[in-house]
Amino acid sequence: MENKMLHRFTSAGLVFAFLISFSFCAWPHSMYFFLPPGSVGAGEQEMKALAHAYPVRISQVAMHDGDWAVEVDGEWFFWAHGRILPEPQRTEWKRYLPRWDIYNYSIGTLPPIPQLDAQAESELNKMLKDARLHPPRKSDDFLNRLFDAGSRRETKSHLVTVDFLGFPVSVHQRIAGALQSVAAECLALRQTDPQVAAFFKSLAHIEGYSYRDVTGTHYRSYHSYGLAVDLIPKSYGGKAAYWHWNWVMHKSSRWWTTPYTQRWMVPLSIVSAFERNGFIWGGKWMFFDNMHFVYRPEILSLAREQMIPPSK
Repeated sequence: MENKMLHRFTSAGLVFAFLISFSFCAWPHSMYFFLPPGSVGAGEQEMKALAHAYPVRISQVAMHDGDWAVEVDGEWFFWAHGRILPEPQRTEWKRYLPRWDIYNYSIGTLPPIPQLDAQAESELNKMLKDARLHPPRKSDDFLNRLFDAGSRRETKSHLVTVDFLGFPVSVHQRIAGALQSVAAECLALRQTDPQVAAFFKSLAHIEGYSYRDVTGTHYRSYHSYGLAVDLIPKSYGGKAAYWHWNWVMHKSSRWWTTPYTQRWMVPLSIVSAFERNGFIWGGKWMFFDNMHFVYRPEILSLAREQMIPPSK
């Protein structure tokens, strides 16, 4: 299982920032975004989704000092072109990667395999190579404050262990209830669905908290907050499980074209159980990470809003 960690050179944060960087003429952006970054309404939509997802921590959301912002513990965090920054960093927003809350997550179904033209492929591969030379930076201040996790010591003080079908998983206490609900749903599925039972029998362990930066970047992994879990199998059975392994180890520059039938997959009934409780699955990303689930209720809130037909 160590190979998984050694070869994970990037994460959803980095790669979705690449999506934002691409020319919209070349990139099939409608597959990934509710609103193109910078469009009218993007800031309001994202900040209201955050407020809806974390009502206990976010006391208010409003247009504040010329930008949409949320208040946490008396401090305002501004949308800042998608960066979510505290006041002292607002004028330096170009230094940071934008967040990726506004990409179009597909609830309940698998998204179509992306189709990229030659220009988009060229830009994508260039950006991935450039990122190795110039590691990207993202502000951690908002998540540090939202989860009272500004340091390793502070983060560890909020960790609890959840029993997930016999696997002990260390996570932040604020998502423990959500993960316990996922576990309860999966237990019921295991008792009635042979495919689910076989899947859990095939797992080696489930990784939760691990304090680290995203390798190759200057920002913290969601694992370092105890907000992500990885379902690690005993064997991948020769199937693709992580885009970077295909890109680097197997010399596949077009990893996104890998059919779902050739990927190591989590049963969709398990994926749906996670989604019902606030987690998104990395298996639905173009930069797929099929082991990875991360607590992002704001993304699911945006996705559900887009599924509701507009009133006449």
